[in-house]
Amino acid sequence: MPPLRAGRRAAGAALLGWLGDRRAPRLCRVSGSPGSGRTHLLAWLIAGGTAPDTPMERRINAFLPADGYGVRAAVWQLGQQLDVPARTPGDLLDRLAADPRRTVICVPELDLALDPVRLVAELLDPLLELPHVRLVVEATSDLVFTAATGPAELDLDDPRWTDRERWDAWCEREGLDPAGYPNPGRALGAEPPRPPAFADLLAGVPLRPDGGPDLPAAGTELLTALWAAAARTGDLGPLAADPLLYVLAEPVAVTAALEGAAPGTAPAALDAAWRAAGPALIDTPQPGVRAHQLRARLLGTDPADPAVAAAAAFAADRLGAAPGRWAARWARRHPGAAAAAPGAGPYRGQWLLADAGGAVHALSPADGTVVGRIAVPGPKPLRALAATPGGSLVLLDAWGGLDLVAPGVASGPTAPGLDPYALDEALARLRAAADGEPLVLAAAPGLPDEAPALGDSGGGVHWYQGGAVLSEKLHTGPVTALAADAAAPGVPLLASGGLDGAVRLWGPGSEPMPEPADRRRCPVTALALGSGPSGLLLAAAWSDGLIRVRRPERPDSVLDLRLGSPAGGLSLVGDVLLVGLDEGPLALDLRD
Repeated sequence: MPPLRAGRRAAGAALLGWLGDRRAPRLCRVSGSPGSGRTHLLAWLIAGGTAPDTPMERRINAFLPADGYGVRAAVWQLGQQLDVPARTPGDLLDRLAADPRRTVICVPELDLALDPVRLVAELLDPLLELPHVRLVVEATSDLVFTAATGPAELDLDDPRWTDRERWDAWCEREGLDPAGYPNPGRALGAEPPRPPAFADLLAGVPLRPDGGPDLPAAGTELLTALWAAAARTGDLGPLAADPLLYVLAEPVAVTAALEGAAPGTAPAALDAAWRAAGPALIDTPQPGVRAHQLRARLLGTDPADPAVAAAAAFAADRLGAAPGRWAARWARRHPGAAAAAPGAGPYRGQWLLADAGGAVHALSPADGTVVGRIAVPGPKPLRALAATPGGSLVLLDAWGGLDLVAPGVASGPTAPGLDPYALDEALARLRAAADGEPLVLAAAPGLPDEAPALGDSGGGVHWYQGGAVLSEKLHTGPVTALAADAAAPGVPLLASGGLDGAVRLWGPGSEPMPEPADRRRCPVTALALGSGPSGLLLAAAWSDGLIRVRRPERPDSVLDLRLGSPAGGLSLVGDVLLVGLDEGPLALDLRD
């Protein structure tokens, strides 16, 4: 733990004692008069409680610096830190309820939230209803928590939490008057900040030669202060129309202002895009990356409303010049996408997308246009699908059943490959080798004589080759994602992802790599392997919304990106990454 100044060792020891005591109340309230050091004490606790080597009984799992936060931004921020996708308080509560591990959340400056009473009622108090959640908050006593009776109280105006001898020594070292005991703020002569008025801030924005506001020259601090002032008044004024103002300011302030504004105040396209991208925007520090995130969501705006479509087109164009290593090419609204796969055989150069009901569509990677609907038996909800070079489709339904859809006469020419009878036999052998239920499939377009690979609920990955099944247990727990490609002519390469958060590479017929190619704390949701102009590409997505693209031969090539919701499908066509989101598919141009 870092040192505590101003004689506050006793207060720090009390907080650590509360953290380590399983019988202690699950709510601890840190209070005191202005200047008493409440925020400083919680900053000390966070610094020590989030270090990598912190013991479990002292660990802080997430913290919310509540100054200026509304409910929406608070949910997005906590979701990011806890590795769970969440847009609403209900989303966050459902995810945390499903994970019974102890979760400690620290909330400094709760009194300075956009609406502290609402933040407690809609988010923090419901969190305390979960028996494994603990909260330590900096708050005054008039904020009512109903879910936890008899909270622990740490009032920093109480002299017992400040050692007088150490206080005097601190004052002497700093040249301060010890008469302010036990309030460090009084000793330092600190005054509370005064929020500037919206009009005064607006007058400080520099102007271009043509008289318009020079937003990049205004700087992040001034633009953020403008949004914060708008949040206090509920009036966005001229902020609402210009998308540059959205991405150049700190996302928390923008989110709070949009949340508190009257309906219709902000253009519908921008408001909808901000909500969709919000969980990604909230913790992204680079304005250029935020521009790409927001633009990606604007491209998917519902074109049915001409005014909305026009506003979206203007905003996307305004944001399109942002530099970066990726940019959205197109987005389409196609809600309910449950499975995705690269096309092969007669579907070569297309992307196959299955909706929640099991209907399968073929999309053009160039612009996302639906170029055909594929007749499948049922249809029924699918876990996965794979297209073989011979023109057959393999469907894995939600109950673990495998269906083979043979190519029809009208489907066009196919590449050489396993005929449907040989493929059916291979699938039967793969199914028999599975340890538990089959969960994922992947076909390798560059290997026409091979059946799709299969991943199961026991952590095993299976490959059919030369009439035999090759199997490896690659994960602890179920395999949740699978991709296949040719590492070289005739040489298969599989990438698997699991509930254990690991991404592994395996060339069937050889030993798997001893260490994961990647590992994070949340489950893998999608994988893609592809050979682009610059070599092999591996893309992986996790349940918290992170997508990571890398070239395995180049360790320095890692690209991390977020779009605001988890990807349920990935596919690579050259250097274009196709991403399946709940709201619909999205294509990204990757740049070296």
